[in-house]
Amino acid sequence: MRKGDDKRMISNSFPSAIKALGKIEGFKNDIKTYRSSLSDVPLWRPGDVLKKQCDEALRRIDRLEERFERKLVVTILGPCGSGKSTLLNALAGIDGLSDTGIHRPTTRSLVILSRDGSDADALSRDFGRENIKVVSSHRASSLERVLLIDTPDTDSTEQEKHIPLVHKAIEMSDVLICVFDAENPKKRDYVDFLASYVRKFSGESIIAVINKCDRLEERELRERIVPEFRNYIQEAWQPESGDIFCVSGRRHLHDPKWDPQALPKHDFDQFDALRNMIFGTFDSPGYIVDRRLENAGSLRNWVVDEIRAEVEMDRERLKTARENIRAAEKRALAAALSGLSGDDSKQLLGVNVLLYQKLAQRWLGPVGWLIAIWARILIFGVGIAAVFRFGNPIRQIWGIVSSLRHFKDSRAAVVETERGETIDTALRDYRFSIQRDWPDIGEILVKGRFENSVRRIEEVISDGGTFTAEISAIWRSALETTIEETSKKLSGLLMQFLFNMPVIVIMGHAGWVTAREYFSGNYLSSGFFLHAFLTIGLVLFILFFIFQACVRLISGADRISGRAFEKMKRRMDQYQPLSVNPVIRQLENILMMTLPCPSTDSMDNL
Repeated sequence: MRKGDDKRMISNSFPSAIKALGKIEGFKNDIKTYRSSLSDVPLWRPGDVLKKQCDEALRRIDRLEERFERKLVVTILGPCGSGKSTLLNALAGIDGLSDTGIHRPTTRSLVILSRDGSDADALSRDFGRENIKVVSSHRASSLERVLLIDTPDTDSTEQEKHIPLVHKAIEMSDVLICVFDAENPKKRDYVDFLASYVRKFSGESIIAVINKCDRLEERELRERIVPEFRNYIQEAWQPESGDIFCVSGRRHLHDPKWDPQALPKHDFDQFDALRNMIFGTFDSPGYIVDRRLENAGSLRNWVVDEIRAEVEMDRERLKTARENIRAAEKRALAAALSGLSGDDSKQLLGVNVLLYQKLAQRWLGPVGWLIAIWARILIFGVGIAAVFRFGNPIRQIWGIVSSLRHFKDSRAAVVETERGETIDTALRDYRFSIQRDWPDIGEILVKGRFENSVRRIEEVISDGGTFTAEISAIWRSALETTIEETSKKLSGLLMQFLFNMPVIVIMGHAGWVTAREYFSGNYLSSGFFLHAFLTIGLVLFILFFIFQACVRLISGADRISGRAFEKMKRRMDQYQPLSVNPVIRQLENILMMTLPCPSTDSMDNL
């Protein structure tokens, strides 16, 4: 290829490379999102292994990005005696680049074939120069943009030394050529060895080669061996690999050195098609970008599939545990509510105080003044009652003084004593109910591969302070809402007019008589004013008594508590105290990991 054509090709591939790097970053973000989710579920035992797989995938994608501008790396893999080195020499077009022979293992280190020795410098640093042999030849014109790696056998007597090198070679590769011996292509240990790797490559980056095909009858090869082999590796590898080629590597050496007793049986050979694919398609800059992009996507998909497969193993158990938890929570809340409703008589005095505080803020006129005075008397009465309860008397007496000084801000303090015992009862009933149900739930979670610590109830139930605060907040909100609604009903303009009018009329009449006599020069006796004040006071008290009777009949403290309790029940239907517990949050996070990640379908658009 001329230099001008080469520059134009690189220039045309540059935008594609930039886009590909952006998509690769998206794949990395998907993996990081899953890893973050796994970090949020420390009680689920498979999470640690899956996090390591995420880290491994991220590391490999990072290495892939580092070599994004390098030549395509094609690695030849195969078991002992499959003819890897012979095939590699044939592809390079030069005999003897990689040692061949009958002694096993033939290849004892990684052999990197390149056109120029400097092309392999980066790989030499990655593998360690003591582990590789770099063979270069300017006669290998086909290696202009491709590096070929010949790997040691994976099933020889030195496999313990060889396999780590093969692992690393696969990690650094863009395309894998998996070589099988035509006389024994279904070598199970070799297929199983590759199975864990092929899922991390896109299908087009995996090429299966049946070598030494000239030793078999052509009809048997075409009609039986190849179809059976295709089905075999597709079932073993999942997903489907790329093309399958039947070749005879030895045929394409300059000096094949045929054994007179084992000459080729036919001319069926797909070597040229294999060679054209590698050096006519793989070595184009655009194809190199696509291979690395799709391999990065395959790594992301491998991580996602591994996570989902693990979750799927436990999904039914975890869903059952979640349903049982919700049912146990409903029963526990019902028990807590039962405790609240059975002890609500202690709250009536506090409810009265809160109601009259609201009424005092809304009512005007003489009756309004009396309501305000009565609200203060009730506050004082609650404070006095608190002195005779157990606790710190100095603090309780100070509460009386404080409530009188801060009349509008005393609502929480007024009913704190009455509410405290009730909430404690509710918490106790709630805990007892959960304790009855949790052993069975904990057992299901352990079978779903949660840590054994989930069997302990203290790991599940929120601390008493949190529960008390939350229940108190719900009760306070329901009570205040109900009192607010009740005070509005009892403070209508018509009701205020009817109750205030008699007192205002009497006061107006007394004032008119006093003013009339004063301007006439007649001064009224003190008896008149005494009787006027007594009449006003008597009427006012009668009206206030009637008003209190109306309050009791229409919206007594017990009725307000009842309506507030119904509101609380409706709100607690949505309250899930267990759902904020680490165990339940982790359970929900695990089940959510089966949902698609944001760019799951992005590979379809490459």
